[in-house]
Amino acid sequence: MMSVRSISEIMEEMLRKYRQRPDLRSQWRFLAGKDDHGYSDFFIYGPGFGIWQIKGELKNPYELVGAGARMAARRIDDEIREILEQGSPLPFGFLSPHPRLRDRVIVASGIGRYQESMDELRAALPERHHWVERGLRQKLEELRRKFELDKAYL
Repeated sequence: MMSVRSISEIMEEMLRKYRQRPDLRSQWRFLAGKDDHGYSDFFIYGPGFGIWQIKGELKNPYELVGAGARMAARRIDDEIREILEQGSPLPFGFLSPHPRLRDRVIVASGIGRYQESMDELRAALPERHHWVERGLRQKLEELRRKFELDKAYL
């Protein structure tokens, strides 16, 4: 069963895994694109971290509202690796409040890839992925209402 998690929880785990194996840092991958509803999708892969999808929307220039879920536990096959390496280069940066320490943030930045369509990647993921998509979209829509992101500026 899919477990939807906050961006800050995912980033905390990502940072921990990234620091554990400095020799594998060149194998990390970041892919960004849009879904069929216009929401941003981010796929992050790291050795021992697996593949995670974050679905989000910018609340302001510095804060991403959204949630994520694990796509694959530990193994990445060659087809998915090739898809993650396609697309245009894209600098990225995430700033997230630490999930437990109020005076700390977690920063992730680097160069990833951007693809106009995520259809090829979605086709390579397990069939149950459509349930993950649905759950993430529902969580994002809930957060949009909570933070009133649909209200017009006056």
